[in-house]
Amino acid sequence: GRSAIVVGEESLGAAEAFLLGMVARIVATMLTYPYLRAKVMLQSTYGNAKVKPTIPQMISEQFSEGGVWGLYQGIGPELTRGVFSAALMMMVKERIGVIVRALIDGREEQQKQLINNRGR
Repeated sequence: GRSAIVVGEESLGAAEAFLLGMVARIVATMLTYPYLRAKVMLQSTYGNAKVKPTIPQMISEQFSEGGVWGLYQGIGPELTRGVFSAALMMMVKERIGVIVRALIDGREEQQKQLINNRGR
């Protein structure tokens, strides 16, 4: 049978959890990458200099030099590295959640049986 993850009344399969993890990581990386790249550029370019630009100034400088591509230059390896690991973690996390819920439900069922058997 199909291994399913229950979310409310709907189920989410392993492949769906994997894809959801991929999409979530892509969105998160796209939103944070310009900031992280500016931070790294700031540290590597200015090091311990007394006067250095702020991260927003670095982002602005990157945009003025290279446009949107300037903000996302080098994102390929970051996406490759992070997306699959995030997707796998999401899939495993969801699967563990199913197992834990099944164990909890099973334990509750056992407790109910014990209580019913004591009353007899």
